[in-house]
Amino acid sequence: MKRALWVLMAAVAAAGTMVIMSNGQHGPGPGPVSTPVKAAVPPQESVFKGEVITFGVYSGGVFKVGSGRLELKGLIEERGEVCQHVDFKAESLSVNDREVVLGRHDFSSPVRVVRDVRVFGRDEDIVERYSADAHHVDIDKKVEGRKAESIVIDSQKPLGNVLLLIYRLREDPDLSVGKTYDIDLPTASFKLSVVEKKPIKVPLGRFEAFYVESMPKKYRIWLAADSRRLPLKIQGLVAGGMAYLAAISVNPPLSE
Repeated sequence: MKRALWVLMAAVAAAGTMVIMSNGQHGPGPGPVSTPVKAAVPPQESVFKGEVITFGVYSGGVFKVGSGRLELKGLIEERGEVCQHVDFKAESLSVNDREVVLGRHDFSSPVRVVRDVRVFGRDEDIVERYSADAHHVDIDKKVEGRKAESIVIDSQKPLGNVLLLIYRLREDPDLSVGKTYDIDLPTASFKLSVVEKKPIKVPLGRFEAFYVESMPKKYRIWLAADSRRLPLKIQGLVAGGMAYLAAISVNPPLSE
């Protein structure tokens, strides 16, 4: 009798040490429940990596006064983060503008921006450094090689960049007439709207295009209404704001 009671108590004690494993089976314990952890998916290169678009710079509607170039160089590492590298330059008689943007891999916000601008003979060098959440930016500005000012900007919303915005629009699968975007830049906040789809002619050719504009109308962008969403015409990007860019060529060519 005593031996039977001892066996029963041992069985109860053993049952008390059973745990449920992550696969739903019973097994001996004690020990933590194991939970599978998914590995982080590394950022993928954009389909536009390596694309180079050349533009004419136009003033007054028809007069070509310079040239421009936009290139997505692809992913690089900046401050321990994988970033998109966008390179832009525009040259005309009155303006030379070079901008290098390192932004989040999804084009949502910048990490660092370096801009060299020459407007009517005046040289300005601008460096923007953004916080990890893009709510804060430190801006250092030099004029003619001498430090002119340092600016600190804090925002309740993540700050953006117009060059990154162009690629963000191009990669948006839901881009359509009527869609709006709330945009916050270090110097301005505005709403961007896809107003309509209409034909446009640029030196590269004739296209059906999405017409996108900001309110107020500082920025105006025409994107080809096809899978490539090529920026065909851009106003507001060149320093001074009045000139616009019109696409002349693209590599890889449109036929590829």
